[in-house]
Amino acid sequence: MAIGAAAIVLALSAGMLYERLAIVALDQKSTSVAVGTNMTVLRVWGEDLGGGKTEAHYDQLENVTIENTRKVVGIPGLVPAEQRGKIAVWQTGVISKAVGIGDMPATEELVTFDRRTGLTTGDGRDKKSAGTLDDPQAMRPIKHAGLFFKFPFNVEKKAYPWWDGDMERAATMEFVREETIAGVDTFVFVQRTPVTPLKSVSVPAQVFGGTGGMVDAVPFYGNTRTVWVEPNTGVVIKGQEELDKTLRGSLGTVVTTKGTLAYNDATVRANANEYRVKGQLLGFLRDSLTSVGLIVGGLALAAGLVLLLTGRASRPAARTADGVAGLGVSAQDSRRQRRARV
Repeated sequence: MAIGAAAIVLALSAGMLYERLAIVALDQKSTSVAVGTNMTVLRVWGEDLGGGKTEAHYDQLENVTIENTRKVVGIPGLVPAEQRGKIAVWQTGVISKAVGIGDMPATEELVTFDRRTGLTTGDGRDKKSAGTLDDPQAMRPIKHAGLFFKFPFNVEKKAYPWWDGDMERAATMEFVREETIAGVDTFVFVQRTPVTPLKSVSVPAQVFGGTGGMVDAVPFYGNTRTVWVEPNTGVVIKGQEELDKTLRGSLGTVVTTKGTLAYNDATVRANANEYRVKGQLLGFLRDSLTSVGLIVGGLALAAGLVLLLTGRASRPAARTADGVAGLGVSAQDSRRQRRARV
């Protein structure tokens, strides 16, 4: 009966337990690695000439392997105490390198978002890299929109807005299918951006192999972004981007990034191992615990009651010290009378 009562209490607490667990951590720490092979990139790097001088180089690389290491760190100290149940602030940094050749520019971004829905808040504290070779740590304000790190808990088979850093706006990401990856059942979403001209920029003529000062150029950007999402947690188990980025100007066209970048196998396995069980637990709490707990609790209570009643009915009568079973008051009086006669 105690077990049954506990099961019913747990069942009635399922909603509260789910609400406590279906929320992202303030102190998040994670690392993911994406790799692209046979890529074409423009590697921008600076050579230290000493005396505080740096010489810029713009190398067009073809058929190279690019490795991007992304680290995400939560910063609880940036969240006001009264908002800690609602929002999180995470910082993400990407370190890129052309394998066997050298490093490429790193990027950082500070993002404020809702701990349950995953939607960015457009908070004024958000920033992104605006670094140059002379000042690589420079940041500028950015107003984020849509999803950035993850989907909401309990993902639906519908379209969601997902932040696109190159476009600097949220674009629609469509649900396309279900797929099992590394043993995890996922929802697959795709965001397709046709090659599109962006805002004109001023770049050194050396980018195009020319000489002289700065020239105007138009960045063109295209991407097919695919993510495999564990639906209970909203976590991206695997991500992939098919990039087509160029600079076009009066001096010609330069490919800045072209090829496919995707999470490597180690990252996918690590994500799957961590969020398979977490997803199953959240799904059980949300969908099954109440009904299962009530059924199990009801059966246990009923079984306990039956055992209690049948146990009382079949219990043997207590025996006294002299071996007489179930002596009442009259029987005890008769025994006293016999003793008196003796």
